[in-house]
Amino acid sequence: MAGYHRLLRRICDRYVVISEMLTLLQIGREQRRELDILFLAKYAQDWSEPPPMVHPRYGRELYTKFEVLSVLRGLARSVEPCDSLEAFEKRMSSGPAPDYIFQIYNREAVRNPEILVSSLCARTGVPYLGSPPNIRAMAEDKWITKLMARGAGLPVPDGTVAVSEADLDDPPDFDGPYFVKPRFGANSEGVDESSICGSWDEVRDRASALLAAGEEALIEALAPGLDVTVPVLGGPVAMHPVANHSDLREGIQTERQKRFLDPGKRGEPFQDKALCKELQESALAFTRLVQPCDYLRVDFRVAPDRSFRLLEFNVTCNLATTMSMNVGARATGVSHEAMIEHFLCYSLERQGVAAA
Repeated sequence: MAGYHRLLRRICDRYVVISEMLTLLQIGREQRRELDILFLAKYAQDWSEPPPMVHPRYGRELYTKFEVLSVLRGLARSVEPCDSLEAFEKRMSSGPAPDYIFQIYNREAVRNPEILVSSLCARTGVPYLGSPPNIRAMAEDKWITKLMARGAGLPVPDGTVAVSEADLDDPPDFDGPYFVKPRFGANSEGVDESSICGSWDEVRDRASALLAAGEEALIEALAPGLDVTVPVLGGPVAMHPVANHSDLREGIQTERQKRFLDPGKRGEPFQDKALCKELQESALAFTRLVQPCDYLRVDFRVAPDRSFRLLEFNVTCNLATTMSMNVGARATGVSHEAMIEHFLCYSLERQGVAAA
């Protein structure tokens, strides 16, 4: 453990905030010839040809996994796709273990699937991408995220949680309008324009529906403005912030938009240079609270007066070339391939599989 902390300090000293020039970690040629990766990702196949760019049911998910698989094939001796948790457990109980599990599996018919996947990976004893289960649990819980951020002096929206109908008897000590969404989950699941509630009666209806569906409700003061996210690579290295625009009311983003099943969403580099630096610094301050982590995204809401609030963080970010991680990397001058190679190499080095 002491060796790990020395490694983390060394990398932090080398890469803290993006400057005019940045050198990323790279995997050595010899290491590539010896590295065997298991690619754990929903819908992943051993593709020789690209799948449809937008699947009528799954949106861009298949093509995103193809993009990542294509990068990994250039970084390792072998890459073995695995598309389900059942197949993963069967594979890990038979045959030689891989050197590394590159896992971006975050959807399963179970509550808090990211924690389950991380726990299954940890049980194998094989180093894997991302964060340990306890860090993933913090990312899944948007309420705990905000309490942690507030404790560190970072601004967050006022909020409360409802875990039973009794929690909805009286309004909270902050005024509406309100925003109601599932306390747990990722990728804007359970979020749409009806999440915006103008009165406490509307909050009761929306939160009660979530409770009836087996969810806990997070109730917050609606934060007007623009969604801006900061991609962060292992080190930590903050990429250029990305502004995510949506045509929906209050600029909210839905799961279907993020999967390219519905139109009206676009991401682009955030243009406020001074505020970009503030957001990067805040993202790095928060990132240091959730280590170890190989890559993540810290999401903010920027108000018209340029004030901002931290909303959540994500440790199994979408790695599509069209999404925020790559938009921010590209605006920093980092290619999709170099971004993945950096946090893969960081993860390998952090867990003692290889040295950069």
